[in-house]
Formats: sequence, C-alpha cells, structure tokens
Amino acid sequence: MNRKYWLLLSFAASAAALSAACTSEFDSCEAKRKCPSGNKAGAGGDGGSAGEAGVEDGGNRSGSGGQGDSAGEGGNAGEGGSAGEGGSPNVGPALFGECSVKGESACVEHAGAQRLACDGKHWQAGTTCAAGELCDSSDGTCAPTVAECASAKSGAVVCRGDTLLNCGPDLVTASEGKTCEGRCDLGVCQAPACGDEKVQKSADGAYEGQEQCDDGNQVSGDGCSATCRAEPVELALGDRITCVRSSTGLVKCWGANGSGQLGLGDTINRADMASSVPRKLPAIELGAGRKAKAISVRGSSVCALLTDGEVKCWGNNFFGQLGTGDKDHRGDGQGEMGDALKAIPLGVGQKAIAVSAAASHTCVVLNDGGVKCWGAEEYGQLGQEAKADALSPKDLAPVKLARPATAVSASNYIDAGKGGSFGGTTCALLDNGKLQCWGYTLAVPHTDATDIDSSGGIGDSLAEVSNLPVLTFGGGGPSNSPGAKSIVAGSVSAALLDDGSLRIWGRADQLGLGSNQVGLTPEQLAGLPAVPMGDRKVKSIAVGKTHACAVLDAGVLKCWGNGSYGQLGLGSTSSTNVAPSTIPPVDLDGHAALQVATGESHTCAILGDGTLKCWGDNSSGQLGLGHTERRGDAGGKLSVDTTVDLAF
Repeated sequence: MNRKYWLLLSFAASAAALSAACTSEFDSCEAKRKCPSGNKAGAGGDGGSAGEAGVEDGGNRSGSGGQGDSAGEGGNAGEGGSAGEGGSPNVGPALFGECSVKGESACVEHAGAQRLACDGKHWQAGTTCAAGELCDSSDGTCAPTVAECASAKSGAVVCRGDTLLNCGPDLVTASEGKTCEGRCDLGVCQAPACGDEKVQKSADGAYEGQEQCDDGNQVSGDGCSATCRAEPVELALGDRITCVRSSTGLVKCWGANGSGQLGLGDTINRADMASSVPRKLPAIELGAGRKAKAISVRGSSVCALLTDGEVKCWGNNFFGQLGTGDKDHRGDGQGEMGDALKAIPLGVGQKAIAVSAAASHTCVVLNDGGVKCWGAEEYGQLGQEAKADALSPKDLAPVKLARPATAVSASNYIDAGKGGSFGGTTCALLDNGKLQCWGYTLAVPHTDATDIDSSGGIGDSLAEVSNLPVLTFGGGGPSNSPGAKSIVAGSVSAALLDDGSLRIWGRADQLGLGSNQVGLTPEQLAGLPAVPMGDRKVKSIAVGKTHACAVLDAGVLKCWGNGSYGQLGLGSTSSTNVAPSTIPPVDLDGHAALQVATGESHTCAILGDGTLKCWGDNSSGQLGLGHTERRGDAGGKLSVDTTVDLAF
C-alpha cells in the first residue's frame, strides 16, 4: 500500500474532521480515496501541490513544473511528483505534506475552521478555530468571521446595509463596494422605489421625479404620502394668514402680506387667485441648508424654530417683536430672507426648544428651560419687571420662573372695551405640568396683591414675576392635580391636561361653558370645571381670536364660539356659546383630523390622508383656494371644495 494512504487510514480519527485538499486535483482526502486507480502525483517538497496543466494518460497524471516544465523538489514531473513553487495559489498545505518550520500553522481550506500544525517535517492535524472564527489562510491564525459573510461562500458579494460587500476567500476579511441608490438585497443593488426608506436623488442633489421623502411605506397621512411626497405636519394661523411646515422642514405661507409675513420679498397677497395657490408658491428661504422644526404665527408676524435651535422671524415688526434690534419689517423687500435674515441673538451659547409669536411680542423656551420674551412691554408681558420695550433678547435676563419651562404661549388680549387695544399675555408650561402666567390682568389669573403697582399688568414692576402664583387644575389640590401638557394664552386661554380634559378661561365666545370667566384668581382656576366633551378625550386644542377648535379621540373635530365667517365649519354663520358636547362635529368627508389651527376668523385642519382643508374668512386668500370666497358658511355642512391645492 502507498505510504501516504496507509498514514491516512492509520490516523483516520484525527483526519476525519479535515476537508483539506491532498493535491491540487482533489478537494479532500476522502475524494482522493475514491479516485480511479492509477498512479497520482505525490506531494511536492516545497510547493506541496501539483503544477498547472497536468496531462492525463492511461491513469498516470503528470504535473508541469513551477517554472517552465521542470519538476519541483520531492518528485519528478510525470512520475508521481507534484510541481513545486508556482503551483496553484488557491490550495494550501496538505495533511502529512512536508513542511520545515516547526510550530507554523496553516489552514486546511478556505473559509474553514480546521487548521494544520507543522511538526518540523510534516503537516499534522491542528486545532479547530472557536465558534464565530475561521482560519485566515494568510497566516494560519484564527480570526472573527465578518458578520455579513458568515453564511456566504468564499468571495461572495453580500450587503452591508445598502452597501455592497465583497467577502474575502476565508470570510474573515471583506471590502466595501459601491453604495446602492436603492436597497441592497442578497448582494444585488435594487432600483430606487417609493417605500424603500431612501430618497432618490440625482448627482447634483436635486429630487428626481416625485420623490421628496421615503418613510418605508406607501401610506398617506404620516408626513410622507403614498407617492413619497412631503406632507404638511404643522399648521400656524394668524390674522388672515396661513402657514404650514412640511415633514421635510419646508415652510409655505399664503394670504395677507402687507408686512411681508409671507416671506416672499414683497407685499403681494397669495392664494387669492388660481395662479398663486400654495402648490405654485416657493418655500420660504430660511438660509442655505436651513430647515424648520416648528413654526408660530400670531397677528402678522411669523417665526420658525430651526433644526439647530436658532430662531428666525419675519413680517410685522412694529413693536420690535422680530428680535432684530430695530422696528423694520422683514420679508417685504427683495434680499431680506435666506441667509440675509439673521437668527435672533438669544444670548451666549443659548438655543431655543420652543417659540411663540404674538401680535406685539415673541417668546422662546431656551435649552436650559429658561424663558425670554421681547417686543412690547405695555402690560408686563415680557416679564422683565420693567416698563420698557425690548427690541432684542440678546441682553435680557430669563423670566424669573419657579421651575424650568417646557413650552410657552405668547398672545394678545384684544379688549373691545378699549377700542380693540392689545393687552399682551404670556403663559409658561413648567416641567411639572403647572403654569405661570403674566401680562394683562383681564387674561391672567391673579389676586389684587399680584399687580403690585395696580397698572393693569403683571410683570412690569419689581417683584411681580418673582412672586407669580403657580397655577394648578382639578379638585384634588396642588399636590395631586392633573398636569397640563399643552397651553394657549390669549383673550381666551386654554390648558389641555394629562387626563385628556380641557380647561378654558378668559372672556370671549369660545369658553364652552355658557358664561364668561374674567379675572379669575388662582383658586378659582383650580376649581374650574372641564369643558364638556361628552365621553371623548381631547387630543389637541387651538384657540383663535373668537373661536376655538379641538381634535378629539378617533379624529373627531369640533369647533365652537363665533361663527360669523363660517369658521366653525358647521355650514352656517351661527355662533355658539354652549358646551361643545352639544355641537355636531365638523364634517370632514369621512376623514379623521390629525391637527387643527385657528386664525382670527378662519380654521385649517390636516386630515388623516395627508391633505389640508381650510374654511371661514377668505378675504385675503388665507384659505389657499385660489379665490377670496368664504367657505363653511352655507349649505348645512362644510363645503366639499375646501381642500387646499398644496405641494412642497
């Protein structure tokens, strides 16, 4: 018997786990055992494998030499010896083949765990690599398997996320290839498609086709439409103006534009004609690469909280509410928007987490929970305990609140008894769900002692803010009363509580309680009953100048208060001063309301299918319908043609 075969049989137990090639012609010793009878090439002295282009003749197999046709050491070419150096580089040392460096390790095969060990003369069965490791043929050591290649074949192409990955011969190394435009699946780049969570872009970064977003599905109403177009996700309404923010951080505004509040570099109204419907309007220029993550509109001033925590405001600046250090409007002339519109200086190292614009002042919540307000100080609404306007927040101290704030609402109480004069009010939602409010006394819960100088305003005199009462709700006392999760300040103020109930106070038609509540004390506010909503919980609230709307569970929308322009969406101009539970819901053609916003005399809602509807006063095109006709004021239900032609 050939010596090599005898050795294999003698050491069958140790060789059983090996799958190494015994020669260049066979994949394993088992395969060699089953080969046809005849003489085969033996192992070469140094090369250890047969050379290229062996010629078969009558069962005898000859091997070509490593260099030219000469035989390698350890065997004659064509007579049982394999070629030496220069043999196939893909075949490693064979079991019992010759070796010379004692302790050297080698791999039995590519992408295998079994190793060989040199005893100084021959390769012997070595150790097996641990779980999760394979033998690296470059040096015979064990190395961790590349995770993506663990179940692949040697040299296969797999996916690392959406990047092609070329697995090495032993699966312990890999090199990245190109990144797919679409998804990578089973080592192949797929064509981009809506629903693959990747926005297809051209080489210059512009959007191709209709794909502006891709959230991994083809469902509308979640910020990205079924055709991968950006949808509106936030509304903000003011005096005859409507603004929306898209899921991609773009902002569009339409309606009245006398102060440049549309941010388009002129004072021309938009959406009052078919040629200027929102679809055809450009997004407001916020600066190169700048996107908005929140917007706020009151009166004819607009503010955007940018993704980096900076704030930019434009439009009416009669009171210095834009924070620019002057009283010049912004957005009403060419070249005033974009990078030219500077971010408001909030103070060294300060960023904002929330912004609220009013008709005469603006407030922000800073990243440390502080609150700053600037603009008109007429009734102490800036909370600076001084009787002076502030044209910029840069050098202002934060309002002296009891705790850090999470939200703020700035507004103006319109007092018809004083000729429609502004009475600024501000409320801050604290991090424990309680409130503190300051400004015009007719809108701020207080006691006579709170207005120290009897000026009709709280926050314009020393110690008035530092001694502000902390406002709570419910009948269980301050320690266990339900906390507020959102607030609105104004002629009528509102707080949406954690338990889904709503509290409203102030003086106007939209209290929803059948009577006016003016000049409440903190104790009276704590005992104020919830606005009756039947058996439904309130999800969100919006309060306009004379009407209010709420989104209830299941997407039901109800509006109440003054309806003289059809802003209640009830198909009439009737007003209500009764509990909302007795008022029919707004007919939205079977769609659920996701969000609602109220302006001076108009209302808009984002629906569950991602569309936008607006109704009420339309004298300046604020409904975005391409004309100036009212909607929602006749026909017994909300008009069907209230859907805004909007695209980003």
